[in-house]
Amino acid sequence: MTSIYHHFAKHYHDGPYTLYAEKIAHETFPHFLSLLDFKPLTLLDLACGTGIFAVAMAKNGMRVTGLDQSEHQLNIARKEARAANVEIEWLHASMSDFTPAREVDCVTCWYDSLNYLVKIEELSQAFNNAFLALRPGGYFCFDMNTIYGLVVQWQRFPYFIQQETSDYLEVVENSYNYEVGLAQMRIIMFERNNKTWNRHEEIHQERGYALDDILLLLDHAGFTVKHLTGDPRLMTPLGDKDGRVWIIAQKPV
Repeated sequence: MTSIYHHFAKHYHDGPYTLYAEKIAHETFPHFLSLLDFKPLTLLDLACGTGIFAVAMAKNGMRVTGLDQSEHQLNIARKEARAANVEIEWLHASMSDFTPAREVDCVTCWYDSLNYLVKIEELSQAFNNAFLALRPGGYFCFDMNTIYGLVVQWQRFPYFIQQETSDYLEVVENSYNYEVGLAQMRIIMFERNNKTWNRHEEIHQERGYALDDILLLLDHAGFTVKHLTGDPRLMTPLGDKDGRVWIIAQKPV
C-alpha cells in the first residue's frame, strides 16, 4: 500500500474537499479572530495539505509557514502559492515530529488532521510542538472528529462515490474497527489513461479521542482552553451528537 496523499493528492485538491478549507479560511477562522479580538501577524499551519488555508492567510498579509508530511501535497501547495504571488515557507515534516524554528502568533490545524495521529503519544507531542511554536499569549486553533462522528456519522454512508468525471472515478468505503478503535476510509481511484484505466488505492485511518483526554493533553502541554464548541458559527457547547469539536487554546503570557 502506498503512503497516503500520493495518487490522491491531486484529486483531493481538485475535488470537493477544498470547499471545507475555503470555508474555514473565509468564515470560521475570521470568526474566531473576531471573537478573540486577535490579529496575528505570523502563523504556522500544521497539516497544511495543498495550501488552501495557508495561501489565503498569506494573501491577508500574514507571514505563513505551512507544514505537512506529504511531499505530494506540498508540491501542489507551492504551485498554489506561486499562482497567488505570495511567499510561504513550506516544511516537509510530521506535526508530531518537528522542531519549531521560531515563535509565531498563531498555530492552526484543520480538517480533522489531528485524528490521523492514532497513538495518544503522537497527539501529545503535536500539542507540545504547537505550544513550543507559539509566542506567549498566542493561540492554537484546531478541529477534530469526535468519537461519535467517527463511529456513527462516518458509518451512515459505508460506500459512496465522491467524485466522477469522464477521466476519474473515486469510490470511498468507510468502516470502523471496534477492537482497535480506528475508523478507516478506503479511497479507490480509477484514472483514465487514454483507452485504459489505472486503479489506485489509499487507506486513511483516524482515531477518535475522548474529550477529557484531549483537554488533559492540552493542559499537560501548558495550554489554557479559551473556547470549545461543536458549532463554530454559534459557539454552542459540544453536544453528545456533534461530529466535530472546535477548540481554541492559548499559551499563557
